[in-house]
Amino acid sequence: MVLSIEKGTKAYGNQVLFQDFSCELDFMKHPIYRITGDSGKGKTSLLRILSSLDTLDSGTFSIVMGEAARGGNSLRASWMFQENRLLENLSALENLSFIPSGYTTSEIAYFFEDLLSGENKEKRVSEFSGGMKRRLAFLRAMIADFEILFLDEPFTGIDEENRLKMEYFFLEHIGKRPMIFASHEEPLLWKNYGRIEL
Repeated sequence: MVLSIEKGTKAYGNQVLFQDFSCELDFMKHPIYRITGDSGKGKTSLLRILSSLDTLDSGTFSIVMGEAARGGNSLRASWMFQENRLLENLSALENLSFIPSGYTTSEIAYFFEDLLSGENKEKRVSEFSGGMKRRLAFLRAMIADFEILFLDEPFTGIDEENRLKMEYFFLEHIGKRPMIFASHEEPLLWKNYGRIEL
């Protein structure tokens, strides 16, 4: 899979996030790509464009799967947004069970214990701490059935011990499936990644 932008421009009102910007993400070279840049430079907007949730104001965005080009809205993507977007009045397990994943309830419970060990999966999400909610949102994105994974500032509010758990979980369970993440923080375990600088 290759995602590419040629001479792309994106603005909101009078604020230009990036202009004449080009990049290529070749997942045969790197299974993971990291988007970096100062706040307000458009990292989230670039993620949204690469996942076809948003469009460029000008320029071209293309997706190539193997030898064939595909439409810009045809990727099956899983997302972890900056906002957790959890259903607060439901339990953690119920939040995870809503996602089309191909996993059984017992497998999802195992993943929960792996990433949030010692926590009660039946507890309502509204009773979780901020860090627990972040890890739950991460797990929800991980177990979804996807072709490509997008993570927007996944480590916000997460201490080093739990960051290590999150990164290891990805390496153990997701393997070399394509992933793009935007983060101010250097990963602890994810090493072989390409970098897109804004």
